[in-house]
Amino acid sequence: MNKKTSLLTIVFSLLAFSQIYGQVGLMVGPNYSNVRHNGILENSRGKLNFHYGVILAFHPFANTPELSFKTDLMVLTKGYQQNLSGEDFNLNLSFLSFAPMVRYELSEGFHVHTGIELNILAGSNVNEGLQTYRNSERAVFLGLDLFSDKFLSIFTRASFGLSPMLDYYEIHPIDGIQGQLRDIYTTTVLIGIQLNIYNEKIRF
Repeated sequence: MNKKTSLLTIVFSLLAFSQIYGQVGLMVGPNYSNVRHNGILENSRGKLNFHYGVILAFHPFANTPELSFKTDLMVLTKGYQQNLSGEDFNLNLSFLSFAPMVRYELSEGFHVHTGIELNILAGSNVNEGLQTYRNSERAVFLGLDLFSDKFLSIFTRASFGLSPMLDYYEIHPIDGIQGQLRDIYTTTVLIGIQLNIYNEKIRF
């Protein structure tokens, strides 16, 4: 392939990508989170938290307008409550979340989506939280988008943690390593509103 042909290929590729239809939006809402474990936590239950962030969605295939890709970048708080000696203990873990997904439009403005959360632990309401829990988490999710073709839309999803929040070796001061502790997986249900501030053809 000579230089002229290569240049034409690049130009036509850029022109094709410049016609991709996409969305840019803001998202915010509550979420209910809980943890799955092997009995390590007594009297634990779920709690309400929150999330907020931005979204980018685009439709790369002109012949398949129902199929699109979407990415959420958000602050997502998960955690649980635990009753200890008659007092409620709350744990909040705040993550920076990158959530790429695939969406499919079943009917106008009604999408199903699925993808994976890649979460980085950014903060906790407990001083030892950042030292005790893993600094990253992976989760899969399945959800719905309603009125996604409107300026204001609604979304919901259920997220299931794949990687344990506790993952380290128990070390006895005399006997040394006792075994590996891998436990506490998150489960989260999100619901929120999405403000679609840009709903046109994305130009690259």
